[in-house]
Amino acid sequence: MKLCPAIALSFALVSAAVSMAADPPVLEEEGLQDQIRALNAEGNAPERLEKAHRIVRSHRLSSMQVKAIAARLHDDADRLQFALAAYPFTVDPENFYEVYDAFSSFSKVMRLHDGIRENRRPMPPVVVHAPRIVSDEDFRGMIKALRSESFDQTRGKVARQILSTSQRQFLSRQIKQMLDCFDFENNKLELAKFAYDYVADRDMYFAVNESFDFDASKQNLARYIESRKQTPKPPPNR
Repeated sequence: MKLCPAIALSFALVSAAVSMAADPPVLEEEGLQDQIRALNAEGNAPERLEKAHRIVRSHRLSSMQVKAIAARLHDDADRLQFALAAYPFTVDPENFYEVYDAFSSFSKVMRLHDGIRENRRPMPPVVVHAPRIVSDEDFRGMIKALRSESFDQTRGKVARQILSTSQRQFLSRQIKQMLDCFDFENNKLELAKFAYDYVADRDMYFAVNESFDFDASKQNLARYIESRKQTPKPPPNR
């Protein structure tokens, strides 16, 4: 997907700011409330958007803070511009799906999703001696987000973002719980294949078979995994 010039420019400006300055401080909750009061006091839509951008330039934010600020902007076009600019500064990019709830337009949510996917900030390689696993508490929030979606199509996009942006790996049993959120067998199978790159216990991946109703799906997944063993792909960056 080719991004529109305005969105591409927004990412370029943010990238330049990140490269030129040290990491800004994390925005504390008390400071967030002060910033929101200042936004609410600003009646002019362009100036309110500019004030939101100044917050991004001077702080690192959580996904929920980005959502709270975006909800105070004039319309979904401003929210999209702000969210794209804020993404590189979030401390928890794997939870950025929370920002979707600030939008009223499904098309803008899809543009945000695609924009993040096309312009994700590369993470430096990290040497780890053991995989870091998504905690059960954090995973419950991810499952809640999946179940809040009405359709498998959007559910699949949210699941892929959760998997691909997480700095931690998943367990096979967690992937099985993700699959159980879907209505249709083919969507479960598609996600099961995608998720294989993000599990820490591949030897237990047979657990996801319990989510399938048909033997054909289990056999299809088994053939996919076998082909991956013969021609393995590089593991995702962590």
